[in-house]
Amino acid sequence: MRRNFRLGVANGVLFTLGEAMLSANVVLALLVRELGGSLVLVGLLPALQTGGYLLPQLLVGGRIQGMAAKLPLYRRAAVARVVAYLVLLAAIFGADMFSPSVSLWLIVASFSIFNLGGGTSTLAFQDVVAKVIPPRQRGSFFGTRQLLGGLLTFLIVGPLARWLLNDNAPLGFPNNYGVLATLGLLGIGSGLLSFALIDEPVQAQPGARLRVIEGLRRAPAIIREHANYRWFIISRILTRVGQIAEPFYMVYATEALGLPTSAAGLFLAVRAITGALSNLLWGRVSDRSGNRRLVVLSGMLLVLPPVLALAGPIVATRLGMGSGGLMLAIGLVFLASGAANDGSNMAANTYLLEIAPDDERPTYMGLANTLLGAATFVPVLGGWLVERAGFFATFTVGLVFALLGLLASSRLGQGDAER
Repeated sequence: MRRNFRLGVANGVLFTLGEAMLSANVVLALLVRELGGSLVLVGLLPALQTGGYLLPQLLVGGRIQGMAAKLPLYRRAAVARVVAYLVLLAAIFGADMFSPSVSLWLIVASFSIFNLGGGTSTLAFQDVVAKVIPPRQRGSFFGTRQLLGGLLTFLIVGPLARWLLNDNAPLGFPNNYGVLATLGLLGIGSGLLSFALIDEPVQAQPGARLRVIEGLRRAPAIIREHANYRWFIISRILTRVGQIAEPFYMVYATEALGLPTSAAGLFLAVRAITGALSNLLWGRVSDRSGNRRLVVLSGMLLVLPPVLALAGPIVATRLGMGSGGLMLAIGLVFLASGAANDGSNMAANTYLLEIAPDDERPTYMGLANTLLGAATFVPVLGGWLVERAGFFATFTVGLVFALLGLLASSRLGQGDAER
């Protein structure tokens, strides 16, 4: 168990570090804007990232459920993801040779395939974690992954992004983004390898293998009969809609408030360090107070980013704090976002693993994640809303749905390990 725990933590740390190098909400968003991409496309990036992970799961959940060992599927998907990332890397380095439209098409296509590969293997990942990590240690497991990954992102990725994306950087466009993407591939590839080396116990009695149509027929009964499961899905969908403004905080800072592009490195570092340190709290809450409380507390914190984005710049301007005040105001948005998102991500993993029956875990998780995946394309609507109604209207919509998500989470009951 100790070896598996360490390899699982290494997977999370290295993958977090690699993924942050080309953060969809910060670095990749700025790259797309430099290539002339629209705000709708900026909103599409995190939707492709999260939706790619979530949407395919109902299609593969029934098949995975019948497998006694899931790691072979994870390893095959890892190879496909590395290949897709290599295409993404070539598209970035070739951005000065291709037309902007060709570069954008290649970036979006390869980024989509990379994340769809993650969607294929995520159920395998979650099932292996459920096998090798006891319920009362899963908070520590996910918390340690997120803590160390966030700290390294703060120490390495933030300063590096700020240096490479500065106007006086030693590398020009697109090589500055290409270097970040190359380092991202090293981290992601190493993380995938770490989890592939876990010693997975073979399941003595795997669940029944279901065809896609059988899984779809089973879905209404699962939702109708399991109240905790139903309210978990409702609260998560509302919460995801509440994050409609997430991809636009950086764009708002640079295009509406006039802050420099190099501020992306600072904000990325702030988000990383607060997210990392918050895991000291989140892991303790999960292990000692239960995962229902973790869902509710992280939901409360998710209300703060849109509130701060709405009020912070106004307060800074009225107090005559200048650009420093605006930097502080947006920094607080990323501070709250980092802590809230890490708590929310941990809550989603730990609570759902706890309430899903062992023999039907892939089906339960695949159904939940596919339904949640439909809400991940809300940021695309957010880009349209920003262009039509402005940033404030988008932030307000996010606030309303974050509050509704918090209200729905209060209907959750205790998980099995908490009773």
